[in-house]
Amino acid sequence: MFIVKYKAFFIGLSVLLVVASGVLMYTYGVKRGIDFTGGSVVDITYDQDVPTLTSEAFAGTDITMYASGAKTYRFVSPKTYEEISPVISSVANPDGTYPFQFTQVNTVGPTLGAEMTKKAIIALVVVVLSILLFIAFSFREVSYPVPSWKYGVIAMVTLLHDIIIPTGIYVILSHKYGAEVDTLFIIALLTIIGISISDKIVVFDRIRENLKNASKKASFEDVVGQSLKQTFTRSINTSVTVILALFALYLFGPSMTKYFTLTLIIGMVVGTYSSIFVASPLLTVWNRNK
Repeated sequence: MFIVKYKAFFIGLSVLLVVASGVLMYTYGVKRGIDFTGGSVVDITYDQDVPTLTSEAFAGTDITMYASGAKTYRFVSPKTYEEISPVISSVANPDGTYPFQFTQVNTVGPTLGAEMTKKAIIALVVVVLSILLFIAFSFREVSYPVPSWKYGVIAMVTLLHDIIIPTGIYVILSHKYGAEVDTLFIIALLTIIGISISDKIVVFDRIRENLKNASKKASFEDVVGQSLKQTFTRSINTSVTVILALFALYLFGPSMTKYFTLTLIIGMVVGTYSSIFVASPLLTVWNRNK
């Protein structure tokens, strides 16, 4: 299949995207939300008229403001709600002509934020290592020409690819539009890992079955190409179905899930690409080098 024939191009493109994402994360960093740093998030909704608010009005107050809807604003600060609510009220309704309501208030302490950061990292590491062990065990009956543990290593490498690229794109959203890494973002990454590994296992399982039934004259690259041809349509159709549902959620869902949904969409595209164009070609490269 053409994927195996032009594997150098597809793998090179993935390497380029991973490096670019790493540079973005190193240059701009990831903007952590209050779930991990501690602080307060306050939403207000105006009853009728909406004033023109600017971020300059909150200079020197440790309050970040951005519009979250036609009549709603969100304020993020490392301080408590009791400390920032008088400031918000004085700026958002200076002369009493723009009445509003506090529609949402979330406050997280710094100790809880540090604990959540630690648990999020542990969860990602445990999931990736568990997948590695599961695949190595499941493919133990296929040891020629590629040992079973190599399937697990390839899956782990491509899973890192699947979460690094969406994170790099999220850094751009964070830098340009104020998106923050919160618990929803971690849930999105774990969901991407689950869906992506499922697609990779389908392809690997087809390779395993074809290896059992392949003739002695068939090369490993031929078997991989045949397996990709057999699973290509299934992988694309499954991913497109999920992406269409996510687009509907992104367009018509609540504003608080916009970045969560967008992360899932990006992750689905990247995960599908790696399952088809990266994971199996990497197996052929590893086998050839051996």
